[in-house]
This record gives sequence, structure tokens and C-alpha cells, in this order.
Amino acid sequence: MEILFFMIIIKLIFEDFKLYKTIFTPFSIISITYLSLILLNNYVAVHLGFFKVEVKSIAYILYFLVLIYLISRGFYYWFKDKNYIFETNNNNYEQNVVIRHQKLIVSIFIVGLVAKYVSLVQVLSIYGLGNIKGKAFGLFAHLGDLGLILTPYLMILYLHYKKPRYLILILLMYVNLFVFGGKYGIIIAILHLIILYAMITDFEIKRTLKIGLFLMLFGIITFVIIYAILPSIINNKFNILYLINRFMLSIKHFFYYLISPVIATNYYFENVGLGSIEVLFTVPINIVKAIFQTGNYINPVNSFFIPIHTSYRTNVGGLFAETVYNSNFLIASIYVAIFFICVYYIFNISRYKGKMISLSAMLLAIIAMMFFCNFITVSGIIIPLIFLFIIEFIMMKE
Repeated sequence: MEILFFMIIIKLIFEDFKLYKTIFTPFSIISITYLSLILLNNYVAVHLGFFKVEVKSIAYILYFLVLIYLISRGFYYWFKDKNYIFETNNNNYEQNVVIRHQKLIVSIFIVGLVAKYVSLVQVLSIYGLGNIKGKAFGLFAHLGDLGLILTPYLMILYLHYKKPRYLILILLMYVNLFVFGGKYGIIIAILHLIILYAMITDFEIKRTLKIGLFLMLFGIITFVIIYAILPSIINNKFNILYLINRFMLSIKHFFYYLISPVIATNYYFENVGLGSIEVLFTVPINIVKAIFQTGNYINPVNSFFIPIHTSYRTNVGGLFAETVYNSNFLIASIYVAIFFICVYYIFNISRYKGKMISLSAMLLAIIAMMFFCNFITVSGIIIPLIFLFIIEFIMMKE
């Protein structure tokens, strides 16, 4: 089944590339991710004690990927039929949006950066340095997202003006992210920055592959920092043996986090509807609950841990499998289709009209991580998307 899956996905990626002339499309990104992880697990990780991704799970994943591919083709022909002219000079976006509104961008970024560090102080005072992962809360945490989503703009300004202060501001933002230790938040933020830059500079495939290798190394470094360097600092242990043990643990965790959600699809696809359909709409339901202060918020995190190895368990299974688990195949198909219809609308608007390019880049970054969990249910992802949509809308209108 792996060979058939490989052949079909490669063929569809090639056809998608012929349409859009880039691999930076929603379909290509999520397909390459699933293809790479399934092959890595079933041909390598299984020899390290990890369970195999079953044929049935691969077939279900293929079904959802084909659904996304059909949406991709539909939007391509829809925009093509409307005689939109492809925005070949993406420098217009850099000049008319980023450079033109640099004072607004920098001002909002600084507000967000200050809020990030106020939030950090709040969390440190309550939980201490060793227990702050995922503990950000309240107004300052959400205001901090304003700075995070504008970080790619700061990078563009730095590359344009070569002013060190922009680079310092960017580094301060990422230091904050690393201290908080949210791995996938860090990776999505980095991907957002790289993809936005790729979209406005038109990366070639060779350069894209180099970026892919860089991201793999960056992912490993991220895990080394979180699981080796930070524990050494917190526990004040700097002997070589301790660092080596923590380094090996961080490498093991890196591969565990990569492949565990894909293996867990075996359980989620087998247990259709065992979860709660409310989980699929966590963000809007919790926003309403917050407005009316009713409490009893929905927690989208699955409390049940699934064996994926002789020693490891996980509670995540990616967008497709988690959606099926919390509803059924029909509802999951509609849910995934609606999400990707929205994504492809934004993607094609950015591609053909030169609008909402940063929002499109952030969506692509999130999609690259959808193998891990259903980020549509995570307020820390959806609220920043809403913020970025509002900011880009305002800047495009002026």
C-alpha cells in the first residue's frame, strides 16, 4: 500500500505543480508531509519499536488528500476562468504593504513584544521557569500574538533596510518563544516567516529543498534546546554525561513527535464518533462562553493516550483522524472541505490579486503541521489568524 500511496501522491503533486508552478500550495505541503512521515515510519521507525501505520489508515489519509486535490483544481479553474492576471511582481506587496506601512507594523509589533514579555513575567511568577510550557493566559498572551504574526514583516524590513534594530526585535520575539517552549508554536512561526519570504521572492525548487533541509535541522535544534539545554540551565547541571543523555533524549523526542500522530491515526480511524462533535467547534463555542462568562469551556485535548510504540503513547492524531474520531466520515469530509475551501480562496487571492499574502503564508505554515493535530480547534492558532486577517485588510484598504 505504501508504494501505491507514494505513486498516487507523487502524481497528484506533479499535476498540482503544473497548475500552480510552485510546491508552496496547500495540497502539496500537506501531501508531502504525510507521504514523508508514513514512509519514514513504515520503513525505518518500525525497526525501532514504533507501530506500523496500517493499510486502512493510509487509505483514509489518501481519501482526504484526494478531496483536497479536487478543491485545489476547482479553485485553479475558477480563478483562471475569471481572467485574473497572476501577480508576477510580488515586490508590489513588499512595497505597497510592508514598506508603506512600516511605522504601523513596527508599532503594533512592539506592543505585541512588550505584551509577550509581560505575559512571560506573569507565568514565571505563578509557575516558575521549569513549568511554563503552554501556560500563557489572559489579555497579554493574546496581545503578544500581534507581535508574533508580524515577525515576518519585521524580517522583510530588516532585509530591505539592513537596520540591526529590526533583527534585535525579531531575536527578542524568538527568545520569548523558546523560553515558553511551545515546539509547534515555534515551528509554525518559523514556517510562516520562511513561506512568506518564499512567496514574495518566488523561490526555485532547488532553493526550496535547501530550506526543507534547514527546517529539519531547525526542528532538531529546537528539540535540543527544549529537552537538553533548557533543562541543564534550570537544573544547573552542565556535566558532559548529563548533556549527552539529554541530547539523545531530545533526538528521540524529535522523531517521536514527528511520527506518533500518524501512527495514532490507526486508533482514531477505527473509533469513528467516539469523541465529541463539539470539539470541532471549540474556538467559536469558547469565545461565546467567554463573552457571556458561562464557564465550562471545551477542552479539545484528548485525555486518552494511544500506544504507538512499545514504550510511548500519544493523544494526537492529526486533522483527518481527529475529525473522524469526533464526528463521522461524512461530517469530517464536509469539515475538512470547508476549511480547505477557505484556505484555497485566501491562497488564490494572494496568488492572483497580490492580497492577504502573509495570511496565506501563515495558513500554509499551519497546514504543514496539521499532521500533528486539528489546529482548527486551537484558539492560540485561530485567534492570531483573525488578527492577521484584520491587519492585512486594513493595510490593503489604505
